[in-house]
Amino acid sequence: MTAGRPSPVGAAASTAAGGLLLRKLVPADAAELLPLIAAYGEALTHGEGNGDKPDLAYVAQLLAEPGVNIRGAFADEAAGRKLVGFALYYDLPEAISRRRAGQIDDLYVVPETRGRGVARSLIADIVAEGRQRGWIQLRWMVPHDNLVAQQLYDRIAETGPWKSYVIWLEPGISW
Repeated sequence: MTAGRPSPVGAAASTAAGGLLLRKLVPADAAELLPLIAAYGEALTHGEGNGDKPDLAYVAQLLAEPGVNIRGAFADEAAGRKLVGFALYYDLPEAISRRRAGQIDDLYVVPETRGRGVARSLIADIVAEGRQRGWIQLRWMVPHDNLVAQQLYDRIAETGPWKSYVIWLEPGISW
């Protein structure tokens, strides 16, 4: 999104506390999202990634992927609105209830805006969407060593009754 340009047609937008603009990201947002995805990968891998860095084509493809939803949080800056956080999430079938559920797969906020309610606002916006969609729940996982994020999540959500496990299918890739 270019500073001063309105949200794309059809992209529901909302304003959260602190003047954040929250909206669905679209392929035209790829250049703004790319540095956040790269920083998120560095943070998750503690700088020890496999060297496979995202590029603009990949991020545009991700934004166009059917079934993938990405909400962005834009903050007012001197030069206009700047993307300061994103949440990638899915609308999934939930077999037990015969309904739908939301699942956040990735959530990232740029370090200089942490502590200002960006993550909380993104989650609240996805919860509101989930209520409109009739979700039975919104769930997400957080790395065990991300204690700062866990402090927020402990205040706004319940700990799920599940323990997460993973089988890495490609040697040398983990975080």
